[in-house]
Amino acid sequence: MNRVRNSPLFIILMIIGDVLAVVTAYVIAYILRVRISDIPPHVFISARDFFGSIILLLVPFTVIWFSLVGLYRQMPSKRLTEIGRVLIGAFGALMFMVFIDYFYNDPIFPAKLVPIYGFIFSLLLISLGRGILYFARFLRRRKKLGVSSIMIIGDNDVARIVFDDIESPNSDYKIHSVIGDRRKNFVTHRTFAEAISKSNPTIIIQIATPESPTIDTTILNYAQKNFISFKFVPSEINDIPDRIEVGLFMGNIPMMSVSQTTLLGWARVGKRIVDVAISGLALLILSPILLIVAILNKIIIGHIFFFHNRLTRGDQIFPLIKFQTVRADLSGMTPEEAFTKIGRSELIKKYRANGDFLPNDPRYGTWSKFLRKTSIDELPQLWNVFRGDISLVGPRALAPEELNNFHNKHTILNVKSGVTGLAQISGRRDLPWEQRRKLDVYYVQNWSFGLDIAIMWRTFWQVLFGRGAK
Repeated sequence: MNRVRNSPLFIILMIIGDVLAVVTAYVIAYILRVRISDIPPHVFISARDFFGSIILLLVPFTVIWFSLVGLYRQMPSKRLTEIGRVLIGAFGALMFMVFIDYFYNDPIFPAKLVPIYGFIFSLLLISLGRGILYFARFLRRRKKLGVSSIMIIGDNDVARIVFDDIESPNSDYKIHSVIGDRRKNFVTHRTFAEAISKSNPTIIIQIATPESPTIDTTILNYAQKNFISFKFVPSEINDIPDRIEVGLFMGNIPMMSVSQTTLLGWARVGKRIVDVAISGLALLILSPILLIVAILNKIIIGHIFFFHNRLTRGDQIFPLIKFQTVRADLSGMTPEEAFTKIGRSELIKKYRANGDFLPNDPRYGTWSKFLRKTSIDELPQLWNVFRGDISLVGPRALAPEELNNFHNKHTILNVKSGVTGLAQISGRRDLPWEQRRKLDVYYVQNWSFGLDIAIMWRTFWQVLFGRGAK
């Protein structure tokens, strides 16, 4: 039976389980030797000091060492191999702590039996934790709960192999539908329209046939617009172009993956970790400023925050939070509605032609203009980042009515919107709306951590020198 790759989420759960197992093991060892045993310890070390040493020293080493010995690979090892790696991992943790204890000025272990007990319980708890995870995954696969649904287009022998792999108990997928001419007993629908009439699959796999030897662009476009992963199995391996990502589906079939962004898998996990860390720290450091601005906003404008529905990854709508800057009587209105209400409808065309900006916008007072010029009004969006609605860097978070008519909307919404982005740092007031959206598309298709760092750095300098929204 084919081995299925471990998902990023499953690997994260393994890391958390292993860390908890190792820490728990050494805690139990301390309790058994120091608290329960009648034999006094060689050196008195308080529980607080011991637990602090374990967490500060052992936890980071455990993750790094276990990764090096291959316990967090995407392609799972054979059971005996994994048991051997667990043994090496636990023993390495033991040797690391003994080494630190030997060279450290103050002893870490109160007695020699503590690290031995820790090693034994580590083996037991790591094995137990991983066993529970594997068993839970087995049950989930068996019941096909929370797994991706796949539509297969094609009904040849290759399609049969893919179908059988998906139907196997070890599969992380389930069949949504199989499209063909019904000459094969595994075919469920005759047309694509019929197959998607009730629900969309998670993944579409098109298999080359004599009748359809190349990618069906109509189906590919449907997949991209509905955020469905699209894969293609060519008739010959030589048909695969170099620019397309190629991999083996469940270890069997060479398959092309058509993706609109490189922000996938571990890259997405890493970006989320950075978002949480930076936004959380920023909210903590800036909390006095946020409090002062909130009080002044309440006194001067009458409202503290402004909430507006915006779009983010997967066409999801979320409430974007900013400090209120528009006059209270115009809150919640579109620029067109606001200008009309105050009797300045002639400004609508000028506002849009000038990149959604007016030098002396009558909707804002002196305080509001200060907030916008310094970009302080944007700071509450850090809460949106911390919550996971948006990212620090990404395409601009636009209202549904603004983005719905853009032809490449689905490309932009393949990643989370951002507080700042390529369009915001590229002279946004001098670029037409369509060009700014092209910059958003470029960011999605060419994402990298380096690009994110460059955008954040330029954003910092633009804000520092007063080049925020005016």
